[in-house]
Amino acid sequence: MPRSPSALRSALAPLPVPWGVAPGLRAALAAVLVLGGSLLVADLSIGGIAYLGVACAASFIGSGDYRARAVHVVAETLGAAVGMTVGALVPDTVSWVLVAAVVVGVAAGMVGCIGPASTGAAVMAVIGVSYTQFGRLPMPWWEPVAAYAVGSVVLLALSLVGALHHRSRYRLAAVAAVLDAAADLLDHPSDDARHRLALASAAARDAVAGYRGAVAGPLDAAWAEARSGAALAAQAVAASTAAPADPAGWRARAVAIRAGNLGDGPAGPPLPGRATRVRAALQAASNADALWTGARIGLCVGAATALALALHPPAHAYWIALTVAVVLRPEYGAVLVRAVHRLAGTIVGVVLVAVLLELTRSPVWLAVAAAAALGLAGLARPRLYGLAVVGITGSALFSVAIGNPAAVEPWTRLLDTVLGCAVALVAGVLLWPRRGVPDQPRRFSAATAALSRMLGSSGAAAVDDAYRLADGWRAELERDLAEPDPAHAAAAWLPVALQLEHVVDLAAATGDPAAADLLHGATTPSDALALLTAVAAQLRP
Repeated sequence: MPRSPSALRSALAPLPVPWGVAPGLRAALAAVLVLGGSLLVADLSIGGIAYLGVACAASFIGSGDYRARAVHVVAETLGAAVGMTVGALVPDTVSWVLVAAVVVGVAAGMVGCIGPASTGAAVMAVIGVSYTQFGRLPMPWWEPVAAYAVGSVVLLALSLVGALHHRSRYRLAAVAAVLDAAADLLDHPSDDARHRLALASAAARDAVAGYRGAVAGPLDAAWAEARSGAALAAQAVAASTAAPADPAGWRARAVAIRAGNLGDGPAGPPLPGRATRVRAALQAASNADALWTGARIGLCVGAATALALALHPPAHAYWIALTVAVVLRPEYGAVLVRAVHRLAGTIVGVVLVAVLLELTRSPVWLAVAAAAALGLAGLARPRLYGLAVVGITGSALFSVAIGNPAAVEPWTRLLDTVLGCAVALVAGVLLWPRRGVPDQPRRFSAATAALSRMLGSSGAAAVDDAYRLADGWRAELERDLAEPDPAHAAAAWLPVALQLEHVVDLAAATGDPAAADLLHGATTPSDALALLTAVAAQLRP
């Protein structure tokens, strides 16, 4: 799909979602706690690493269901721990450094294809190996890993406080938000309204079914009702047909769900079992697309590491690889826009840090500025990535400046950002043989073909394949929603992917082979939703 200048300007504009006020405040408070503790014990080098743990956890924790927050932070912390351990233990010769960077990059690219939590682990593995490879910190290998984990745990603890008061609050709110967003889309159809519905649908699935072995009871029924409403609204707007329901009724139902009045509607089909999900995850990390993604990221990380070794002393060489890890994504279309955001945000962040370091190098004032930078990153991350990068850049530089202000070199970091973006764009997009934007109709056709095979076979392999393709496509679209995408494809197709997962669940529960005759490809989201609605009606008992 071509990218016009107007589409690119649209991608650089703020997303139609609220600012992350609560995540920003939590991140700033966590930074105050770890940096204040390091000032009290006069160990600023460990405090800087713990602060890095807070900053990275804030990038991946999200603001939804408590269980999802915990899984995301644990995943990124494990990824960072693996990367930091490998980087610290590998010999510091050029050949070993390059091999370690490439191997970790390939493995991270493959693992990152599984889902949102694994993406955080993959990014942090690449950053972690570069951080300790080049930093060669004067401490045992396990100390930076432990300090990073402490910072992540502090932020996670602050983010889970609400669970002590109302454990189900986010789950109820997430389900109700889908009905509100569906009603808004019917009342005021627009790209922004479609994007909000897609985000709400993804958040509800994450809250109700994410990282859980089973979903049952009234909440399951309310979620099934919300999924049906989202699919109906998206289909009606895409096809320009009459509203399938009264938006006021959906809003009233959302108010009741938030109050805990879930009703007793029909429950949705059961979730796939643990073994099925494990097999699907392993297949997602080892199929041809994952291998290509791993090779692409390994190539770019290796090129960034070689460039860093050629230009910098080892102690200052990690920033180019860090930039590549942050900018590069399995989705080709997002790389250009992320690079623009990253570069613009880094310029502003570097200038602000350089000015502050000229004014003062007091650890107390640097700690205050570090907390403010991290709060800005958490505030802006959901809405405008470029502004969040200002805070992220400040956070990364302050994590070094707190322990050793002379080692920051902000203007060198700006040049490294330009080089890292160039590596990601040239080696990861322009010269890569499989470049291009995702073909969503092709992905839909592949998933429906797997569903058709599942309906015509009782074998476990067919069931696993259908779940893997449906779940993988949905996870990819959810990741795309967090990216500034000029094509707006993720917001348009995510309701289709969610409905497809629902149909796969129905097929596993009822297994009516006659429904396979209704399956075929579709080129637009409205046609795909109409097709899946008909298949679901055939499968329901």
